Amino acid sequence: MKHILTLFLPFLLCLSMQAHAQTIACKPTAPDGTNFVPSWGFVEVAVDAGGRYIWQYMYWDNADRLKWLNTYTGTTFEPDAFFYNYDGKAYGDRPGGYWASDLPSPYVDTQFLDPSGEKAVTIGSAYATSIVPWRTYYTVTRMYPGEGTSSWLKLSAQRGAQYPDGCTSEWCSYGCDETNNFPTLPFQDHFTVPGCQQYNWLWNTTVRRPC
Repeated sequence: MKHILTLFLPFLLCLSMQAHAQTIACKPTAPDGTNFVPSWGFVEVAVDAGGRYIWQYMYWDNADRLKWLNTYTGTTFEPDAFFYNYDGKAYGDRPGGYWASDLPSPYVDTQFLDPSGEKAVTIGSAYATSIVPWRTYYTVTRMYPGEGTSSWLKLSAQRGAQYPDGCTSEWCSYGCDETNNFPTLPFQDHFTVPGCQQYNWLWNTTVRRPC
């Protein structure tokens, strides 16, 4: 038994460190804390002959909107998409197949250590310092189907940082440990996919409307 514990202790410690490192200490934000949330966004979830997919578009309408991301080196950004799975009937289960994005240093986010109630299908930017205003960015990915033929979808803008510095892998991008997520399309809106929706983030409120 002692030999078995000796073998597994480093593995358990590694898991503990990874779980703890899901967030990371970041530089402070501006007073309102939203200098990374897109001004406008669009999401479409649908199915075609190739299977289920999710498109996102996003846009920052002035430089102040990007102040936090552009001020520091090693910043990351994720336009997170979560499929409601608390009832076990998420429309999307996980990324799979074709994906693309023109965000700087894009990566497909991992679901490692994520809670099972929300299925993330997200493409992030590992070099968000280079995101510029007045340009529309996009992400698109195929996904493995979940157990449901429809479900609610949540969108959330997440700021983060690389660790270690200079690493642009999905395993090196961590959300900030505070002021890290702003829901641009919360589950409370009951936006049901397949379908499409868009939002305008107005600093302290959000306007949402159908496509």
